[in-house]
Amino acid sequence: MNLEDINVIDSQNMRGFLTTFPDQWREAMEITADLSLTIDKERVANICFAGMGGSAIGPDLIRSFCYRDGLYPMEVIRHYEIPQWVNENTLFIACSFSGNTEETLAALSTARERGAQAIALTGGGELMVNAAKEEIDYIKVPGGMPPRAALGYSFVALYRICQHLELVEETDGALKDTARFLAEQNDLLANPTDNEALNLAEEILDTLPIIYSDATMMQGVNLRWQNQFAENAKTLSYGNSMPEMTHNEIVGWERIVHLTGRLSVILLIDKEDDPRVQRRMEIVEELIEDQAASLHVLKTRGQTRLTRMFSLIQLADWTSFYLAMLSNVDPTPITKIELLKSKLAEA
Repeated sequence: MNLEDINVIDSQNMRGFLTTFPDQWREAMEITADLSLTIDKERVANICFAGMGGSAIGPDLIRSFCYRDGLYPMEVIRHYEIPQWVNENTLFIACSFSGNTEETLAALSTARERGAQAIALTGGGELMVNAAKEEIDYIKVPGGMPPRAALGYSFVALYRICQHLELVEETDGALKDTARFLAEQNDLLANPTDNEALNLAEEILDTLPIIYSDATMMQGVNLRWQNQFAENAKTLSYGNSMPEMTHNEIVGWERIVHLTGRLSVILLIDKEDDPRVQRRMEIVEELIEDQAASLHVLKTRGQTRLTRMFSLIQLADWTSFYLAMLSNVDPTPITKIELLKSKLAEA
């Protein structure tokens, strides 16, 4: 594979978004460096995020990141309706890159009616207009890219909010270390002739990828892999987490003769995974490796938890991109989503 081949397929330059991701991360740090919020921290008893698609993955990741140390219950909703517990003690964070996501706008409206404090994270649109009108806090991020390609902007902004709430112990040094790591790893993954992401994409080509991980910090990373396979590579994948998977799904591997050669497995592992889960991972690997077309153990890299989390997120982005190239698929267009939206507009 070479750049000429890629440029023919990648008509809207998804590769450009991937190669500039470390720059986006640094820019997001600058944009949010002096973040000023008016919310009353003393009122916050729980946090509810609202978002859809690529705009919701940042909340998923920050929720996973705060799983062990977060002081408040957190939930990410992807719906028009919000849980009954959302009230005046809730911090409601509405995330919409376009600012016009109807589910998110409806959810925010209901949360405000119940007296929840709110923050809007958006690139503009109706969400920013409403935030300014209601005088609620908002963070504006640059636009001009698919929401899934703007993860640096959305995650760093949410990380800063959590710093403001004193939910994360890692300092700005973790953000800087992650920026450096992403730049170094990017230099390797952007080489179209030979790199880890390309090799992985070649191994799982024409299979259904199944992603397993721990259910704490790595759960959001697991979801990112699934989402990127769907939107970039236009292929289905499946994910589950442990220990739950070992209480039911493992039995389903007993009768997959009709799927021989069609399933690939990706295990996402972090050194801080619960030791009991790590042992379950090892046993699961032993039990299913002979039935999978290929099995890949991917371990996080880096010193801080933040860096380790994004080491595998960046690998997911590039793997899904190369899988699209190998499948002769343009990774940027989301035709079925646009068609669905147009039909909804007609209704």
